[in-house]
Amino acid sequence: MKKLIIPAIMMVAASNAAAMGNLKFGNLEINPFVSTQESYDNNIYLEMKGKNSSLINRTGIGVDLLHKLGSRIDLSGGYTMELLAYDESPATNNAVHNMAGLGVKVRLPKNMSLSVDNKYADTTDQATTQETDRAGRIQNNATARFEAPIRGKFGFALEAGHTYHDYVKVAANDKLDRQELLAGADLTCQIMPKTKAMLSWRYGDLDYRLDTDKGDATYHNVELGLVGNIAPKLTGTVKAGLQMRDYDQGNTGVDNDIDTFGYSAQLLWKAVPRTDIALFARRANVETSYLTSRFYTSTLTDLSFSREVRKVKLTLGGNYELVEYAENTAGKTRPREDRNIAARLAADYNIQKWLKAGLSFSHKARLSNDGAAGVEFGYRNNVAAASLKAMF
Repeated sequence: MKKLIIPAIMMVAASNAAAMGNLKFGNLEINPFVSTQESYDNNIYLEMKGKNSSLINRTGIGVDLLHKLGSRIDLSGGYTMELLAYDESPATNNAVHNMAGLGVKVRLPKNMSLSVDNKYADTTDQATTQETDRAGRIQNNATARFEAPIRGKFGFALEAGHTYHDYVKVAANDKLDRQELLAGADLTCQIMPKTKAMLSWRYGDLDYRLDTDKGDATYHNVELGLVGNIAPKLTGTVKAGLQMRDYDQGNTGVDNDIDTFGYSAQLLWKAVPRTDIALFARRANVETSYLTSRFYTSTLTDLSFSREVRKVKLTLGGNYELVEYAENTAGKTRPREDRNIAARLAADYNIQKWLKAGLSFSHKARLSNDGAAGVEFGYRNNVAAASLKAMF
């Protein structure tokens, strides 16, 4: 009954909000929203055998805030609470997530700007067995960025950030508790009216809370890229570069100075009116606590096709990810390697400007060459969902 009451309340609240519009008090703009999603997941623990299915209700309530202080300063913030309700092992799987953010942007004289943002999330990772609670995770990201033109077509930016990770409840995840400092600069050059070339450098410092003798490291990221109009009807960002890691210490026989080629692309091609083709690609290192591996390299390519037909937006997409663990693990003749494959189909219907409904289906599969300690890492997973979102 609770699952039926929540959407009903949303519909009534949203209909009242439609007449009212966004709430404004002087220069303060308040944008509340509420959403609900009912889904069926046929493999909630991502197992190859002995699959467990569940109906899942995901309800979100939140608010976005924007306040202008004169013509030069914008203050922004927001908060979202997300409630997860499973009909399979609710004591293990149910969860409450809290996410909040604060930001300020200051427009300075001579086209300079300064922005500061902080994002906080108190969430959980998916449970892996019926007996294991979802792993709680707290993450906080703080970033400051200063941008300024130099002369003519050139400009530069200075950026510094701090990220904090704290895993709770599941002791095995404590190995990933860490903080990361990242600071550096960007140099840009306007090569066309709507296109910039970019040279970026970042210095990073990884500091793990537990003395694992393998995770602490410093690194340098150097990248070249293009931002803006890459080609006719094609916009986005393309970068490629090198990460040079220097670990404080490691296992016997393991190289502590590691160089990894990486790239990223976020491209949108508006082929014809009401039709978008989006590409996301990335090759980067990801931290891991898997056995003796310190990180793995993820190579991901995601392609989606969207078409608007009146008030309905249809999206078809899929991705392929190659996960390569950089180092041999104890007792293994070769490093672990996973192949993750996913496909999705979605339809979003704009009932009103403030009310949107959606239907979706997704399929995921993992193929792995490793079954350490009798654990099979491969799985197949299907999820069908219906959603509703009201934006006041």
